[in-house]
Amino acid sequence: MATNTPSMTKTERNLWSAIVAEALAHLKYNAYAHRALEEGHPEVAQVFQEVAGAETIHGMNHLRVSGALDTTSVNLRTVTEGESKEYSTMYPKMIQDALDEGRQDAADSFALAMDRERHHLEVFTNALELLDAKTAAIAAAGQPVVATSNEIPAAAPVATPGSALQVETDGMTMADYVSAATEIDRERWRVARLGRLREVVFGAQDGLLSTVALVTGVAVAVENQTTVLVAGLAAALPGMLSMATGAFLGSRAEQDVQRAEIAREAQELEDNPAEELAELVVLYQREGKTYQEARHLADEIAEDKDLWLRTLVEKELGISPDETSSPMKDALTMGVAFILAAIIPIMPHFFMEGGAAISVSIAAALTGLFILGVGKGRLVQRSPLLQGLEILTIGAISAGIGFGLGALIPRLIDLG
Repeated sequence: MATNTPSMTKTERNLWSAIVAEALAHLKYNAYAHRALEEGHPEVAQVFQEVAGAETIHGMNHLRVSGALDTTSVNLRTVTEGESKEYSTMYPKMIQDALDEGRQDAADSFALAMDRERHHLEVFTNALELLDAKTAAIAAAGQPVVATSNEIPAAAPVATPGSALQVETDGMTMADYVSAATEIDRERWRVARLGRLREVVFGAQDGLLSTVALVTGVAVAVENQTTVLVAGLAAALPGMLSMATGAFLGSRAEQDVQRAEIAREAQELEDNPAEELAELVVLYQREGKTYQEARHLADEIAEDKDLWLRTLVEKELGISPDETSSPMKDALTMGVAFILAAIIPIMPHFFMEGGAAISVSIAAALTGLFILGVGKGRLVQRSPLLQGLEILTIGAISAGIGFGLGALIPRLIDLG
């Protein structure tokens, strides 16, 4: 650790003073948390632990800015020297001073720490020997070694098949990493497109069912080609506008709710960051992580405020900030799907009349419904045949009702 030497600037001395203060605060707050737990106050312990984590982050930032972080090899040599001095010089003197002053409790605490420092010295010494051996092996193989102090390589070496770089210590290759990143983007794109399936299916299904029922009823009732076409188009065009407007308003309302929730979460993060950090810890614990694992993840995420907010929004609210509703796209999808489907049962009446037009119109509508159901089944990984038959049955019932009403209504009017 650096000391206050005449060569240090005022800012450098301030940095080291801040590092010491943050480290002391971290120790004190964790000790206070243990005492609060002993006294039966877990909610207070949680506060102490949250702030202790923040103090650790502050201290690490100061340490990084101070330039005290070096290469791993240099860092290991530094701590080995420090542990050696603590074990051989510092603690023996402290133990003797405590005994001289009659502080057996302090002497016992120093003795316990000195014993652990001996173990730490052994661990660091072994780690340094292993690192030196690994570095020598890498150098012998002709590979780049490590970055110099406080420097980061501009670009990592690219792994090629059969190269030593392809075998990482954790078993992950660069090819696997790139493939995973590509697959994540592909899956997100696919899920986003599947989200439009609701508008496509709902719009097309409604366009087919409502139009075939209306056109069939009118054709049976009046047996006039012009009247049937006017009725069909008069129903299809306003229906398209109605469905598109409904989709737009519904999607806009959903979008407004999502944006309001994100804004509220952002404000809560500003007003009470400690509580939001605790919420993130709880969310990770509910995913099966231990408190220590959850706390470590939460502290890392909290270093980036944008990432912190995004994580809370996704995990707590179930909202993806990048994929909120799109009212215009939803309206366009719904409207186009409706009008394209509605045209299908109308088209036969442009070229035929009477029973032939009615039969072809119903058959075309039912075929369209069956194809729609099969397509939906494939997309949602369910039986395409069953999905097609389901929607086909609904269409047949709708056409039958339209046929029946077309035959019944004129008779009722005549009776009147």
